[in-house]
Amino acid sequence: MKWDLRVFDSLDSTNEEIRRQAEAGAAEGLAVLARQQTAGRGRRGRGWTSVPGNMFLSLLLRPQLNGQRASPAQAATLSFLTAVAVLEAIDLAGPAAGTQLTCKWPNDVLVDGAKVAGILLESRTTPDGALGWVTVGIGVNLVSHPADTLYPVTALNRHGIEAMPEDFAGWLLARYGYWYDRWQAEGFAPVRAAWLRRAQGVGQPVIVRLPDQELRGTFIALDDGGALILELPDGRRHTVTAGDVFPAG
Repeated sequence: MKWDLRVFDSLDSTNEEIRRQAEAGAAEGLAVLARQQTAGRGRRGRGWTSVPGNMFLSLLLRPQLNGQRASPAQAATLSFLTAVAVLEAIDLAGPAAGTQLTCKWPNDVLVDGAKVAGILLESRTTPDGALGWVTVGIGVNLVSHPADTLYPVTALNRHGIEAMPEDFAGWLLARYGYWYDRWQAEGFAPVRAAWLRRAQGVGQPVIVRLPDQELRGTFIALDDGGALILELPDGRRHTVTAGDVFPAG
Protein backbone atom coordinates (compact mmCIF):
# COMPACT_ATOMS: atom_id res chain seq x y z
CA MET A 1 0.00 0.00 0.00
CA LYS A 2 1.28 3.46 -0.95
CA TRP A 3 -0.07 6.29 1.17
CA ASP A 4 -0.81 9.88 0.21
CA LEU A 5 -0.46 11.65 3.57
CA ARG A 6 -1.91 15.16 3.84
CA VAL A 7 -1.40 17.16 7.04
CA PHE A 8 -3.75 19.93 8.23
CA ASP A 9 -3.37 22.32 11.13
CA SER A 10 -7.09 22.03 11.90
CA LEU A 11 -10.13 20.19 10.54
CA ASP A 12 -13.67 19.67 11.72
CA SER A 13 -13.03 15.90 11.56
CA THR A 14 -10.49 13.83 9.67
CA ASN A 15 -13.26 11.32 8.91
CA GLU A 16 -15.34 14.11 7.41
CA GLU A 17 -12.42 15.23 5.25
CA ILE A 18 -11.98 11.69 3.97
CA ARG A 19 -15.70 11.55 3.18
CA ARG A 20 -15.47 14.77 1.20
CA GLN A 21 -12.42 13.55 -0.68
CA ALA A 22 -13.97 10.13 -1.36
CA GLU A 23 -17.12 11.71 -2.77
CA ALA A 24 -14.88 13.79 -5.03
CA GLY A 25 -13.28 10.59 -6.35
CA ALA A 26 -10.07 10.39 -4.30
CA ALA A 27 -8.10 7.19 -4.68
CA GLU A 28 -7.51 4.56 -2.05
CA GLY A 29 -4.52 5.31 0.13
CA LEU A 30 -5.37 8.89 1.03
CA ALA A 31 -4.41 9.56 4.67
CA VAL A 32 -5.47 12.74 6.45
CA LEU A 33 -3.73 13.93 9.62
CA ALA A 34 -5.01 16.92 11.61
CA ARG A 35 -3.12 18.59 14.43
CA GLN A 36 -6.49 19.59 15.87
CA GLN A 37 -10.15 18.65 15.28
CA THR A 38 -13.09 20.88 16.12
CA ALA A 39 -15.81 18.22 15.75
CA GLY A 40 -14.13 14.85 16.29
CA ARG A 41 -16.34 11.89 17.04
CA GLY A 42 -16.07 8.35 18.33
CA ARG A 43 -18.22 5.25 18.31
CA ARG A 44 -22.01 5.54 18.64
CA GLY A 45 -21.91 9.27 17.94
CA ARG A 46 -19.85 10.08 21.05
CA GLY A 47 -17.62 13.14 20.94
CA TRP A 48 -13.88 12.60 20.72
CA THR A 49 -11.76 15.09 22.65
CA SER A 50 -9.22 16.49 20.20
CA VAL A 51 -6.41 18.18 22.12
CA PRO A 52 -3.40 19.38 20.08
CA GLY A 53 -0.46 17.04 20.48
CA ASN A 54 -2.51 13.88 20.14
CA MET A 55 -2.81 12.07 16.81
CA PHE A 56 -5.93 12.31 14.64
CA LEU A 57 -5.65 10.28 11.45
CA SER A 58 -8.14 8.93 8.92
CA LEU A 59 -7.58 6.63 5.95
CA LEU A 60 -9.51 6.10 2.73
CA LEU A 61 -9.79 2.46 1.66
CA ARG A 62 -11.57 0.80 -1.24
CA PRO A 63 -10.93 -2.77 -0.05
CA GLN A 64 -10.75 -5.90 -2.16
CA LEU A 65 -10.23 -9.51 -1.15
CA ASN A 66 -8.55 -11.81 -3.65
CA GLY A 67 -9.19 -9.32 -6.40
CA GLN A 68 -12.91 -8.93 -5.66
CA ARG A 69 -14.59 -5.97 -3.99
CA ALA A 70 -14.98 -6.72 -0.28
CA SER A 71 -18.44 -6.93 1.24
CA PRO A 72 -19.48 -4.60 4.07
CA ALA A 73 -19.24 -7.53 6.52
CA GLN A 74 -15.72 -8.36 5.38
CA ALA A 75 -14.69 -4.72 5.61
CA ALA A 76 -15.90 -4.60 9.22
CA THR A 77 -12.98 -6.85 10.20
CA LEU A 78 -10.65 -3.96 9.36
CA SER A 79 -11.28 -2.70 12.89
CA PHE A 80 -9.19 -5.62 14.20
CA LEU A 81 -6.48 -4.90 11.63
CA THR A 82 -6.45 -1.29 12.78
CA ALA A 83 -5.98 -2.29 16.43
CA VAL A 84 -3.06 -4.56 15.52
CA ALA A 85 -1.44 -1.79 13.47
CA VAL A 86 -1.79 0.71 16.34
CA LEU A 87 -0.23 -1.75 18.79
CA GLU A 88 2.68 -2.35 16.45
CA ALA A 89 3.15 1.41 15.95
CA ILE A 90 3.41 1.74 19.74
CA ASP A 91 6.00 -1.04 19.64
CA LEU A 92 8.01 1.08 17.18
CA ALA A 93 7.66 4.12 19.46
CA GLY A 94 9.69 2.24 22.06
CA PRO A 95 7.64 1.44 25.18
CA ALA A 96 9.52 0.75 28.39
CA ALA A 97 10.23 -2.85 29.32
CA GLY A 98 7.26 -4.37 31.09
CA THR A 99 4.66 -2.08 29.50
CA GLN A 100 1.59 -4.16 28.69
CA LEU A 101 0.10 -3.45 25.26
CA THR A 102 -3.18 -5.22 24.58
CA CYS A 103 -6.33 -4.95 22.49
CA LYS A 104 -9.86 -5.16 23.82
CA TRP A 105 -12.83 -6.41 21.81
CA PRO A 106 -14.07 -5.03 19.57
CA ASN A 107 -11.59 -2.28 18.74
CA ASP A 108 -9.91 -0.66 21.74
CA VAL A 109 -6.16 -0.44 22.30
CA LEU A 110 -4.90 -0.50 25.89
CA VAL A 111 -1.64 0.39 27.61
CA ASP A 112 -1.34 -1.19 31.05
CA GLY A 113 -5.08 -1.78 31.01
CA ALA A 114 -6.14 1.78 30.12
CA LYS A 115 -7.52 2.92 26.78
CA VAL A 116 -5.04 4.92 24.70
CA ALA A 117 -6.65 4.88 21.25
CA GLY A 118 -10.02 4.97 19.58
CA ILE A 119 -11.00 3.49 16.23
CA LEU A 120 -14.03 4.43 14.14
CA LEU A 121 -14.89 2.78 10.82
CA GLU A 122 -17.45 4.40 8.57
CA SER A 123 -18.44 3.15 5.13
CA ARG A 124 -20.52 4.07 2.12
CA THR A 125 -22.37 1.57 -0.03
CA THR A 126 -23.50 2.00 -3.61
CA PRO A 127 -27.22 1.88 -4.58
CA ASP A 128 -26.89 -1.84 -5.32
CA GLY A 129 -25.57 -2.52 -1.81
CA ALA A 130 -21.92 -2.97 -2.78
CA LEU A 131 -19.18 -1.40 -0.71
CA GLY A 132 -18.04 1.93 -2.08
CA TRP A 133 -15.35 2.95 0.37
CA VAL A 134 -14.30 2.69 4.00
CA THR A 135 -13.05 5.49 6.22
CA VAL A 136 -10.80 4.34 9.06
CA GLY A 137 -10.56 6.96 11.80
CA ILE A 138 -7.83 6.57 14.43
CA GLY A 139 -7.24 8.75 17.47
CA VAL A 140 -4.24 8.10 19.72
CA ASN A 141 -3.62 9.87 23.02
CA LEU A 142 0.03 10.86 22.74
CA VAL A 143 0.24 13.65 25.32
CA SER A 144 -3.14 13.90 27.06
CA HIS A 145 -6.40 12.10 27.65
CA PRO A 146 -9.95 13.09 28.61
CA ALA A 147 -11.02 13.20 32.23
CA ASP A 148 -14.20 11.84 33.83
CA THR A 149 -14.54 8.79 31.59
CA LEU A 150 -16.46 5.63 32.47
CA TYR A 151 -13.33 3.49 32.00
CA PRO A 152 -9.57 3.95 32.58
CA VAL A 153 -7.82 6.06 29.96
CA THR A 154 -4.22 7.08 29.48
CA ALA A 155 -1.74 8.78 27.14
CA LEU A 156 1.50 7.36 25.81
CA ASN A 157 3.68 9.99 27.49
CA ARG A 158 2.51 8.72 30.87
CA HIS A 159 4.27 5.47 30.02
CA GLY A 160 7.55 6.99 28.90
CA ILE A 161 6.63 7.00 25.21
CA GLU A 162 7.28 10.35 23.57
CA ALA A 163 6.11 10.81 19.97
CA MET A 164 5.05 13.61 17.66
CA PRO A 165 1.80 13.06 15.74
CA GLU A 166 3.57 13.05 12.35
CA ASP A 167 6.14 10.50 13.55
CA PHE A 168 3.51 8.22 15.06
CA ALA A 169 1.41 8.47 11.92
CA GLY A 170 4.41 7.33 9.87
CA TRP A 171 4.93 4.24 12.03
CA LEU A 172 1.22 3.49 11.95
CA LEU A 173 0.93 3.80 8.18
CA ALA A 174 3.88 1.45 7.72
CA ARG A 175 2.31 -1.25 9.88
CA TYR A 176 -1.17 -0.64 8.47
CA GLY A 177 0.13 -1.05 4.93
CA TYR A 178 1.75 -4.37 5.82
CA TRP A 179 -1.39 -5.81 7.40
CA TYR A 180 -3.75 -4.37 4.79
CA ASP A 181 -1.80 -6.02 1.99
CA ARG A 182 -1.97 -9.33 3.85
CA TRP A 183 -5.68 -8.91 4.57
CA GLN A 184 -6.42 -8.30 0.90
CA ALA A 185 -4.38 -11.32 -0.18
CA GLU A 186 -5.14 -13.79 2.65
CA GLY A 187 -8.34 -12.59 4.27
CA PHE A 188 -9.08 -12.09 7.96
CA ALA A 189 -7.35 -15.22 9.31
CA PRO A 190 -3.80 -13.83 9.80
CA VAL A 191 -5.20 -10.61 11.26
CA ARG A 192 -7.42 -12.53 13.66
CA ALA A 193 -4.44 -14.61 14.83
CA ALA A 194 -2.33 -11.49 15.41
CA TRP A 195 -5.18 -9.78 17.28
CA LEU A 196 -5.82 -12.81 19.52
CA ARG A 197 -2.13 -13.00 20.47
CA ARG A 198 -2.48 -9.57 22.08
CA ALA A 199 -6.12 -9.66 23.17
CA GLN A 200 -7.26 -8.95 26.70
CA GLY A 201 -9.43 -11.57 28.34
CA VAL A 202 -9.15 -14.53 25.96
CA GLY A 203 -9.80 -17.72 27.95
CA GLN A 204 -10.91 -15.69 30.97
CA PRO A 205 -14.27 -14.81 32.56
CA VAL A 206 -15.74 -11.61 31.15
CA ILE A 207 -18.88 -9.51 31.33
CA VAL A 208 -20.45 -8.44 28.03
CA ARG A 209 -22.79 -5.48 28.33
CA LEU A 210 -25.41 -5.26 25.62
CA PRO A 211 -28.04 -2.53 25.19
CA ASP A 212 -30.73 -4.69 26.81
CA GLN A 213 -28.86 -7.24 28.92
CA GLU A 214 -25.60 -8.32 30.52
CA LEU A 215 -23.93 -11.65 29.77
CA ARG A 216 -21.30 -13.46 31.83
CA GLY A 217 -19.10 -16.22 30.52
CA THR A 218 -15.66 -17.08 29.18
CA PHE A 219 -14.20 -15.32 26.14
CA ILE A 220 -13.35 -18.31 23.93
CA ALA A 221 -12.34 -16.89 20.54
CA LEU A 222 -13.37 -14.79 17.55
CA ASP A 223 -15.38 -16.25 14.71
CA ASP A 224 -14.58 -15.74 11.02
CA GLY A 225 -16.31 -12.38 11.02
CA GLY A 226 -14.77 -11.01 14.22
CA ALA A 227 -17.72 -11.75 16.52
CA LEU A 228 -16.87 -12.70 20.08
CA ILE A 229 -17.62 -16.29 21.05
CA LEU A 230 -18.73 -16.46 24.69
CA GLU A 231 -19.10 -19.72 26.61
CA LEU A 232 -21.93 -19.32 29.10
CA PRO A 233 -21.86 -20.92 32.57
CA ASP A 234 -24.15 -23.73 31.37
CA GLY A 235 -21.73 -24.63 28.57
CA ARG A 236 -23.72 -23.11 25.72
CA ARG A 237 -21.89 -20.79 23.36
CA HIS A 238 -23.21 -17.36 22.46
CA THR A 239 -22.00 -15.20 19.58
CA VAL A 240 -21.76 -11.47 20.34
CA THR A 241 -21.57 -9.06 17.42
CA ALA A 242 -21.77 -5.78 19.37
CA GLY A 243 -21.30 -4.83 23.01
CA ASP A 244 -18.77 -3.75 25.62
CA VAL A 245 -16.51 -6.31 27.29
CA PHE A 246 -15.14 -6.05 30.83
CA PRO A 247 -13.14 -8.44 33.01
CA ALA A 248 -15.37 -10.35 35.44
CA GLY A 249 -14.25 -10.03 39.00
